[in-house]
Amino acid sequence: MPMRSRAVPGYSLVELLVAVAILATAAALSVPVLLHTADAADASAAARHISALLARARFEAARRNRTVALRVVDGPSEPAFSLVADGDGDGVEAADVADGVDPMLRPPDTLSAHFGGARFAIAGGMPGIDGGGPLTSTDGPIRLGTSQQVSISPLGTATSGTLYIASRRGVQYAVRIAGVTGRVRVLRFVPGEARWVPV
Repeated sequence: MPMRSRAVPGYSLVELLVAVAILATAAALSVPVLLHTADAADASAAARHISALLARARFEAARRNRTVALRVVDGPSEPAFSLVADGDGDGVEAADVADGVDPMLRPPDTLSAHFGGARFAIAGGMPGIDGGGPLTSTDGPIRLGTSQQVSISPLGTATSGTLYIASRRGVQYAVRIAGVTGRVRVLRFVPGEARWVPV
């Protein structure tokens, strides 16, 4: 008597195609959310990085009993920043940096070297911080006066200014330095509320 083969339970081609379609739809829906989250994280991390560099500059100024500056200079593709100490007692000056009189504590660096989705920029139309005038994407994101640097004295006072950092998708942060106290604040713009909030 011939032996009958038993049917092996499994999935039909239609069932497999439905499962693949569901997985593809779920992936397509989650990718934009993941990209936005990663983009926002880059801008946040970049703002905190600049804030940490300013804290280091303040520490170095007190330790060395000399002015230390976070300098921002135009680079070939984006601004570069570095930490420089006063070497001759007259403050950090561009000519002294070029001549090597004011030594670099941290060589020039860029945001994109560490945070691919962040850049010094103003993402778009938004109100200024603390009631300042409106900001647009054509406005300069580095507002440190003509010297393009934040100088911090051994007593902790600093030149005031604001550095605006935006992500590729328009998430906006600002690093703000108060002159008299040298206090550094990181702020984030909340589009739905049209206001800046501390982070």
